[in-house]
Amino acid sequence: MRRALAAVLLLAACAPAAPTPDPIPYSLDAGGVQLSDRPQRIDFGRTDHSTIPAMTKLVGRAPTATQNCTSGGQRVEWPDGTRLFFAAGEFRGWATPTAAAGLSC
Repeated sequence: MRRALAAVLLLAACAPAAPTPDPIPYSLDAGGVQLSDRPQRIDFGRTDHSTIPAMTKLVGRAPTATQNCTSGGQRVEWPDGTRLFFAAGEFRGWATPTAAAGLSC
């Protein structure tokens, strides 16, 4: 049994890593997130259940940190430095190292 488990673990370690999807260009503005090459937007007020997966697709990677705010909201951060803020389950603000809009923690 141990040898079978060791063989499975060894094979799993040799498997190639899943490719990271390419990021989709976007910009942040006073109303939320604008896709650079498409008319779609992620506006303030959108639910966290739809905003977080959409932003993950744009960035091409999953969030690196999620933190509860003292005000009862939530902050979600991606590897590119973008932070989105949610209150009552809705997208309410964003911040980067150089700019911000909407609500924050």
